[in-house]
Amino acid sequence: RLLRQVPQLLQVVKRRRVKHCLSRKNILFRDGFSCQYCSSEDDLTIDHVIPASRGGKWEWENLVTACSRCNSRKGNKTLLQANMKLRKIPKGPKEFDIIAVPLTKSAFRTIRRRHGLPEEWLQYLAGPSP
Repeated sequence: RLLRQVPQLLQVVKRRRVKHCLSRKNILFRDGFSCQYCSSEDDLTIDHVIPASRGGKWEWENLVTACSRCNSRKGNKTLLQANMKLRKIPKGPKEFDIIAVPLTKSAFRTIRRRHGLPEEWLQYLAGPSP
């Protein structure tokens, strides 16, 4: 169901996140403590998607959580050679969160006073109470 009125306007804020250092613990956390090949939660290790012996680096985008069984099966092969697929593509943590914060009444009044409300906003704003 679509709401026809928005009681308050929102301002979008970009907030810096705490920097996560690359570690075994943080890789396991990012991957939800489950194997990225089979979803197992037992006997977890860290796997290089591109093996270190083939130039794969110790970086967020090349490391995934893997159970020892899948890690052994993949071995020193690429995903294609091992005929294996990842459940999701490994990514580093975001540097920023985008959050929406309601405008205060005074900020809303200031916008209205200085710039006037854009015509297209009016359909979404609550009208005067009857």
